[in-house]
Amino acid sequence: MPTDQKTDHDRLRYDELASISEFCHTLEPAQWDAPSLCEGWRVRDVIGHMTVGYTTGLPAMVGKMARHGFSVPRASRVESVRLASRCSPGELLARFDSIVEDRIRKGITRFIAPAEGLLDHVVHHQDIRRPLGRPRAIPEERLVAALDVAPTLSGFVGSKARAEGLRLVASDVDWSAGSGPEVRATGEALLLTLTGRATALGELQGEGAALLARRLAS
Repeated sequence: MPTDQKTDHDRLRYDELASISEFCHTLEPAQWDAPSLCEGWRVRDVIGHMTVGYTTGLPAMVGKMARHGFSVPRASRVESVRLASRCSPGELLARFDSIVEDRIRKGITRFIAPAEGLLDHVVHHQDIRRPLGRPRAIPEERLVAALDVAPTLSGFVGSKARAEGLRLVASDVDWSAGSGPEVRATGEALLLTLTGRATALGELQGEGAALLARRLAS
């Protein structure tokens, strides 16, 4: 069931950032260089990506994008890896922590709806946890709020097209959406698959699972 209209996505977004920070403080130095679910990105690059988005002022961000032909994906990839590579884990985490502590929201994040930002952060948290074998129980309020927005997003995320014509049912929280052949899985598995991660495909059940898998592969 969708969350109601009073969901405080901004609070949930910062709560998720705080959870990411807390987790990163438990990482060993070598784990910062472990691969994430984001192709070609290490754990440190995922944190660098979020840090760049929150802490780079708009004029500086426009300049960075200009150097990459105003391609947002290319600029994001290069600048995220650049920051992550020049900082030690401690330095990078200090910058990331400042986002949570000081409620920083500069640059491109000012133009991203809090609900979409929440989804981004929940997914990126799992991007670094899954390959490290460090599962968690995603807080239900955040998970359901992220699931609510996933079937509506097109653009870079592309989850709207993957969800179209399917009945999505979470097996661990009270959430469902859409109509058509059913795809049933945990909320986390649905969220990761809808946002383009193949890691949870084996966890999907139902007559619509094969169609969702084909859409993800295309």
